[in-house]
Amino acid sequence: MIEPTKSVLPETEARTPDDPDAPMNPQQATILRDLCEKTGEEFDTALTEAQADERIAALRERRDER
Repeated sequence: MIEPTKSVLPETEARTPDDPDAPMNPQQATILRDLCEKTGEEFDTALTEAQADERIAALRERRDER
């Protein structure tokens, strides 16, 4: 049997940033959770990476307006 020359990445690591359905990453979740606490908004754990980026930007803008 021939050994593979490349390791196989788990599905979550194999996704590209361009994947519209990729779940938010841990760093986004941490930032978003913190912003939600500071602005009194609900934290949604089901956001995609793109949705999380948009939500983070909106909450930062809202926070900075105060």
